[in-house]
Amino acid sequence: MKTSLRNDICKKQLLNLFISTFLFLVLINPPIFALNTLLPPGSNFDLDPWILQTISIENKFEEKLPPDLRTGYTSNLFYTNTTDGSMVFKVPSNGGTTSGSGYPRVEFRQVKNGAYWSLADTSEHYLTAQCKVITVATAKPQTIFGQIHGNENNSELLKLRWTGYLAKKCYIEARFQTNDSIGSEYGVKLATGLSLGDLISYTITMKNGTITATANGISASQTYSAKYYGTTDTYYFKAGNYFQYSSTDSTIFGLNQFYKLSLIKEDPTSIITPKLYETQIYYNHLTKCIATCYELLSPSKISLIIYDLNGKIVRKLIQNRVENSGIIHHSFEISDLKNGIYWVRYNSDHLTRNIKLIIEN
Repeated sequence: MKTSLRNDICKKQLLNLFISTFLFLVLINPPIFALNTLLPPGSNFDLDPWILQTISIENKFEEKLPPDLRTGYTSNLFYTNTTDGSMVFKVPSNGGTTSGSGYPRVEFRQVKNGAYWSLADTSEHYLTAQCKVITVATAKPQTIFGQIHGNENNSELLKLRWTGYLAKKCYIEARFQTNDSIGSEYGVKLATGLSLGDLISYTITMKNGTITATANGISASQTYSAKYYGTTDTYYFKAGNYFQYSSTDSTIFGLNQFYKLSLIKEDPTSIITPKLYETQIYYNHLTKCIATCYELLSPSKISLIIYDLNGKIVRKLIQNRVENSGIIHHSFEISDLKNGIYWVRYNSDHLTRNIKLIIEN
């Protein structure tokens, strides 16, 4: 009875505090969703749809399959940034290359979630990502961080390419092939005035032969017809770091960092779009409770689990519970947890987020 009453008081106190501070926190200081700096990329991101094309310790091209990525594969070229948790793709200019390419790469190739679609596919294939280009080769300051590729020769229908290294002088192009028998490449500038380290938000979609690329809110499109493309070819996404410079100097490298990467095969207008405040955590040291708030635009299976800094589960608050759409509030008593830093992992059918929780009493 006492526990129940305490929980009711806890809920009311936390809800009032949450509502009173919520708009201020979001509008004045929007939260940045934290990636866990202690986990490998395969734990922070859903990498099951991807094969990693990378470079071995013998400096030769190799591939890592989804089971490798799920079980925590990392290397000196593919790892988690210990400062912000981003997924790092580092490419040495002397790295081994794939057949038919003169440039090294560390990047993903899509193998699931709708991979290998036809030109005439009427469903929309959708890649969305956030990344930063950190380092390029000054001799040729270019890297490709997103693509639509085909299985046949001369079928790189789209490349998103960064060019430049001088502050405020860099730009992003959508590099399309022309819709003709020649299939030559041309570029459309999407974002200009950039500097290395600027955040890039981009999407690539393809539906019924039309490709649309968007970077930082600017879009360009190209439609391909079966007269020149797609009679037998199938297509897939690539993302990461296709470094556009090759040399014998191992000290020259390119480095890209990814903060978001997801694939969807559907109309993107129906995607459950994460809100800035979708998973808020508030801790009240007086009642030893935490309150959570998130928004669901459709019913979804939810898990909410607390981990310590070693990645050990310390509390399963919610596990695989189906919840209806709407703004959802929960509160939980955690008086038994010691002071320290924890991670609260929120997982739904459409989104995974790791949020730092600091307990100080």
